Amino acid sequence: MTIHVAPPATAIADRVLHPRSPGGIEAWLIEDHTLPILSAQFGFRGGPVLDPADRAGTAQMLADLLSEGAGPLEGGAFRRALGDQAIRLSFSIWSDSLRGELKTLSRNVERAFELLGLAVQAPLLAPDDMARIRGAMASEVRAGLGRPDVTVGRAFAARGFSGHPYARPASGDLASLECIERADLVALQARMLARGNLRVAVVGAIGPEALCAVLDRAFAALPAEAVEPTPATTLGGLGQRVVTRLGLPQSTIRFGRPGIARTDPDFAAAMVVNQCLGGGDLSSRLFREVREKRGLCYSVRSMLQVADGACTFVGTTATSNDRAAEALGVIEDEIRRLSREGLAAEEVDRAKGYLLGSYKLRLDTSSALAAVLLGLQLDGREPSWLDERNRQIAVVTPADAARAAERLLGDGQLLVAAAGDPAGLLGEDRAIGPNAHTARLGTDSGANETTGRGGI
Repeated sequence: MTIHVAPPATAIADRVLHPRSPGGIEAWLIEDHTLPILSAQFGFRGGPVLDPADRAGTAQMLADLLSEGAGPLEGGAFRRALGDQAIRLSFSIWSDSLRGELKTLSRNVERAFELLGLAVQAPLLAPDDMARIRGAMASEVRAGLGRPDVTVGRAFAARGFSGHPYARPASGDLASLECIERADLVALQARMLARGNLRVAVVGAIGPEALCAVLDRAFAALPAEAVEPTPATTLGGLGQRVVTRLGLPQSTIRFGRPGIARTDPDFAAAMVVNQCLGGGDLSSRLFREVREKRGLCYSVRSMLQVADGACTFVGTTATSNDRAAEALGVIEDEIRRLSREGLAAEEVDRAKGYLLGSYKLRLDTSSALAAVLLGLQLDGREPSWLDERNRQIAVVTPADAARAAERLLGDGQLLVAAAGDPAGLLGEDRAIGPNAHTARLGTDSGANETTGRGGI
């Protein structure tokens, strides 16, 4: 089977407009009046990488507080103002950014951007709201101590990115959350919520001139300065195993090694390699070898996690404690075999078909398309990537895949973290306590190559 991609009648990138407001706010816009709805996605560079070293969770707390009252409207009044006109406004953190989503009927767009402007320019950060959000975040940390997926992610990130902001807990730990003061939130707001860090994407029933007017209403009064880029890093600890003992019948395992940067010419081929090895469909090598042939797990998968400071190849599975070492051994053997032997042509074509089709499914709603447009901006890509991404995948050959596999998987050495009571999985045992770390890694404009917000 050979994959051919015919040029679309109208390339998606050709529909992207680039309005710039009088106040200097730029946006990517796809104007679409099919429905009287507007979806906006916006992001500020920074996020949890800007947290003070001893106050992890500051960006998360700020994001949670931005819709808890702003300007003259206390929390209840602010939420009612949104609800009265069916305006949806939310904020979240990613590895290198704080992002927001705004959805509104086109007739309410001026009020929607007015409320957005209050949220990012003049959040109340009220003491009572801080106490409530702090308590909710602490409860989440405590709940995570008993979850093996969270526990193994903490151990993996703390060891793999030791000394880098990616090793810190994006949601904080019990000690760091107690240290966060209102002054920390105000300082981070002033530093991160700035025009120089801002990227905006809009899809829906609005023209460029009208959009420019409301963009200035929301963002023109923000400070101008931009933050420095996230420091570059790479996953360390290859060959090491970190075991966190939990009294559970299963062990959750996370494994990984450095990836290939999204700007690298071999990135598209690396996506194909990952899809063949452990991608989301049921034909991957790891699925066949670990689950179908040996019944060692219910699921196993791998992915390329892309963030501003690093690209990382990461995989995960869960298996019974007594078979954890066997499952990991099969995974390691298959990684080494693929690195050494490459991929057959039919495997490459099957993986390309999946990647080409699944990407189109990410562009099926205005909100989803706006999110992809924002991700492209934060990744430093041009709108042409909307069409170029599939073209690059379509031309990957078995030789390209073999070269990328050797670069991506190398000698097969992995950083491994496990949570449970795995028999025969020798490594450094790690105690878990209330201040254990967690990290979220992954931004993303692509499909299947990253995990998005959830991250490590």
